Amino acid sequence: MLKIYGFDGSTWSNRVRFTANSLGLEYDYVTVNLLAGEGQTKDYLAIHPAGKVPAIDDEGFILFESGAITRYLADKAGSSIYPSDLRKRARVEQWTEFAAQHIAKAMERVFFNRVLYQVMNMEQDERSLQEGLKFMDRFLPLVNDQLEKYRHFAMDDLTLADFVLLAWLDPVELCDIDLSAYPKLTEWRKRLMQQDFYTRCYSSYRERFQSLAA
Repeated sequence: MLKIYGFDGSTWSNRVRFTANSLGLEYDYVTVNLLAGEGQTKDYLAIHPAGKVPAIDDEGFILFESGAITRYLADKAGSSIYPSDLRKRARVEQWTEFAAQHIAKAMERVFFNRVLYQVMNMEQDERSLQEGLKFMDRFLPLVNDQLEKYRHFAMDDLTLADFVLLAWLDPVELCDIDLSAYPKLTEWRKRLMQQDFYTRCYSSYRERFQSLAA
């Protein structure tokens, strides 16, 4: 059976679980508690040499990096969440990259400097925090504009692009980021968070993260 190695606090891990759940895949979920140093054990480093999550073991086929994993799973299932049509696939890739390069990188700065630095006993970087917030202010309106045109992020149909964006917006409540200025984004997020692929992971990312960090 497929094994997914992940950690519920990791947005990249959750992107993979959202994908697997949406595809209806059966899998064993193996928690690698990064906060407890479990990513650095000899056995896990044999799976992911950087000691990070996610990774999968598909009947002996080991793969890491969330983008590679989600595309592999979708292609293997022949799913429309990663379309076979060249131009549709390119559109999915475009918005996936947009979310990963702009939203995720901005959120990483905010998430670390408002939440993670305390958990990891590190120093807050106010300059990095302000840059992250500035980037969010710049790029979230573009996401909202896109969702005014389509029911989902890349197009009307649900795709892999939705999962990376959704996962990276999971920490907004922890980070005290107000999305009310983006009504289409807020509606899209609420709708997806009620779906089975999401609720099978957790009902609340904030509550789940707080329980892991306790």
